[in-house]
Amino acid sequence: MQMSTGNQSPVIKAGGDVSVTYGLDEERVKAMLEQQQETLFRKLRESGFAANEQERQLLEQQLQAVSAKLADIEKSYEEELARREAADAALAQMRGQLPEAQIEKAQISLRQGDTAAAKSAFHAVLDKEGGAVALAAYQLGQMAESELEYAEAMRQYKKAAVLEEDKPEYLLAAGKMARKLAEFKQAQDWLEHLLEIREAEGESAELGGVLHELALLHKELGQYKEAEPLHLRAVALKEKFLGVEHPDVAEALNDLAVLYRREAKYKEAEPLYLRALAVQEKVFGEEHPSVAQTLNDLGILYKDQGRFTEAEFIYLRSLKIRENHFGKEHLDVTETMNNLALLYMKQERYQETESLYLISLAIREAVLGKRHPRVAITINNLGLLYEKQGKYEEAEQLYIRSLSITEKIFGEAHPSVAQRLNNIAMLYRKQDRYAEAEPLYLRSLAIREQILEKEHPDVAQSLHNLAGLYRAQGRYEEAEPLLYRAIQIREDKFGKDHSDVSITLRTTAKLYRDQGRYAEAEPLFQRALSIMKEKIPAGHSRIAACQKEYDEMKQKMAGL
Repeated sequence: MQMSTGNQSPVIKAGGDVSVTYGLDEERVKAMLEQQQETLFRKLRESGFAANEQERQLLEQQLQAVSAKLADIEKSYEEELARREAADAALAQMRGQLPEAQIEKAQISLRQGDTAAAKSAFHAVLDKEGGAVALAAYQLGQMAESELEYAEAMRQYKKAAVLEEDKPEYLLAAGKMARKLAEFKQAQDWLEHLLEIREAEGESAELGGVLHELALLHKELGQYKEAEPLHLRAVALKEKFLGVEHPDVAEALNDLAVLYRREAKYKEAEPLYLRALAVQEKVFGEEHPSVAQTLNDLGILYKDQGRFTEAEFIYLRSLKIRENHFGKEHLDVTETMNNLALLYMKQERYQETESLYLISLAIREAVLGKRHPRVAITINNLGLLYEKQGKYEEAEQLYIRSLSITEKIFGEAHPSVAQRLNNIAMLYRKQDRYAEAEPLYLRSLAIREQILEKEHPDVAQSLHNLAGLYRAQGRYEEAEPLLYRAIQIREDKFGKDHSDVSITLRTTAKLYRDQGRYAEAEPLFQRALSIMKEKIPAGHSRIAACQKEYDEMKQKMAGL
């Protein structure tokens, strides 16, 4: 069959003169998706405290799928058309399993846009024996997935994959759906088996697709070392077989860049983001939601590197695209809001920060419920803001709530849990609650060294903060080697003139000052100030505090 598309009269030409539209055009597909989106929003709002966490996560998965489909209606239309064409062809293969009249009725109804008779026919085949059963189960899974009935899709895909365990289409569909439903062990088993099959066939775009799925799975589990080589091979194969300007290549580049950013491999991440962005702008146009997502991710990279002016420009562009495309109360909008707020907080623009967080939190709680990972992120970040403003009681309540949600979702050994523990410990240290802070810092460091590489910037953060606690307690010999490690990691990852390097240099200078080692402290203060004045906006409180500390030490030195 050859397919010709167009907004006015899309058709599938089947065998010469017969044209089949399956009751679809782009407008109808868009209307179907918008109805699904409205239904999902309603269910999320109605779920409130009654729905359990798993139900809310499933609803969000479905909502994300609909949003992605609405972002590219032409692609979504083509996929739905192909799905119905495949169902039509599958019905033809059911001859001998079902009465001819039932098959003919199902095909006629399907070509008129009604899928009910086709579903009935496929269900009837499930009670029979032979290869047609797996095919029927797979087609029912495809239809259920299209209608966002993920539990039913999983049930049918599993049946198909068990009956024909070497069928690539069945394994891929089952593996992807299991990953969506957080059935990670089952997803890994299917995808790794599929990888063996594709590897035996030789290099192909399909092999690249399997590698990409496995990389995403490992990344979701926080297994970054396992994910990286899979991502690299996936990108190489997709470029080779699809071309360097294919949308799937852009997606793979962006996903690899996200991994590199999480691994603090910033120099490797930026060119990948820029390549992905260039492809997306060329293929989709500059106002497409896919462009907004890559801009958002690039903004995070620039923020992490201390490139605040570039990050703000990128975030604002992403936010504008998303608000124009989805409306101002969409989850994708809150993602960029949250990131922009983090940037403003680093710049001490606290009023703007709080406004963005409160708007984002209200939207996320209304849509996702009060115990969701995205809600936990916003709660944590609002706690950071209140801590910076000296509102310690409010900050502690938010931190503990965020930690509770995060541990329940991810377990007790996850990078996000480590960050929450670190934040609570920092708050306790500010309040001189040292005995409470130390075990939290140690637990955070242990998780990070276990999950991430030992030279990761998050490890450096934990080392720096634990050393700061020891300095405050006068435990100088324990603090000093931790600070050395933190400086080395940050210089290696960020370069010697990064703002985070200046933070650790300042803490080390204060450690030496406290011990009367002024000659060793002075060059560190000077270096820290030099970096701060270059990298941080003028007038920032950190510069003034560091300058004051240095000046006071110089007065002591002059009096000796």
